Amino acid sequence: QREGRGRAARLPTIEEVPQEIATLRQLIPTNSTIMMDVQWHWTNLWWAGKRRNWPLAQYYFNEGRNHIQQLVRKNPTIRNTQDGTDVELQGIFDGIDTSSLAMVKSSIEKKDGAEFEKNYKIMLESCYACHKSVGRPYLRPQLPTGQVQAMVNMDPNATWPQ
Repeated sequence: QREGRGRAARLPTIEEVPQEIATLRQLIPTNSTIMMDVQWHWTNLWWAGKRRNWPLAQYYFNEGRNHIQQLVRKNPTIRNTQDGTDVELQGIFDGIDTSSLAMVKSSIEKKDGAEFEKNYKIMLESCYACHKSVGRPYLRPQLPTGQVQAMVNMDPNATWPQ
């Protein structure tokens, strides 16, 4: 046991490090788990933006972007499943982050619903371009057709709970 109540965690010995690394690697979420989180946040972003709940939209934007960054940190290079080439995800993310992601962020900051919807669609096109570049053209995003978050009220004028 590494830690007890009120005691600091004991660092592993040099002999324990390989097992510690193997254990930690098992705790890292898969790419699909991370991307399911992105999908969840991005879907909620759509509904928050449609309802013009800009603080909530900003929250979901930030969460979605952070999860994309988590995937890039986890796998800076990913194998294209169709042609077997290696694809540098950091470069793709950098391009998207300074273009379509920045456009969505700007429309949220401006609280511009029409611009948000236009830029959201552009971002989905960027998502699809990334999917194609890693050999997964079958992962084709679409505008959300149903709200996935039933617990959070998307109404910016909600008065309950207080």
